[in-house]
Amino acid sequence: MFDSPCDVDVVRCSGDRGSTSLAAALLAPLFVVLLFAAFQAALWGHARTETRVAAAHSAAQVARVDASPAAAEASIRTRLADRPLDDVAVAIDEGAELVVVTVTATAPGILVGTSRPIRVTVAVPVERIVE
Repeated sequence: MFDSPCDVDVVRCSGDRGSTSLAAALLAPLFVVLLFAAFQAALWGHARTETRVAAAHSAAQVARVDASPAAAEASIRTRLADRPLDDVAVAIDEGAELVVVTVTATAPGILVGTSRPIRVTVAVPVERIVE
């Protein structure tokens, strides 16, 4: 049917014309969505880590340094004040053997409606000298 290999290549190439552009046009939005999803997951993870660190630090203050729950709550609010968290609520339960600190907040989203609630609970045993 074809006289030379060159004709075969020309026919094969002309049938694939524009397929690379089409593939790029179809895959580009997918890559953008994946990029946004990865960035959003990193923001949520960072917000959870910051909340956990603040709760653990304040629980240790109450359990080991004998700080008041009000001072520990103020410490959490001060630590999280410059973080992009909304609706921060703190609950501190000081028992005889265990201090439990629960911090709830809302982590921001990149797009409207993608904010996510965060709830972190840290329990630390009370350490006091008993004579």
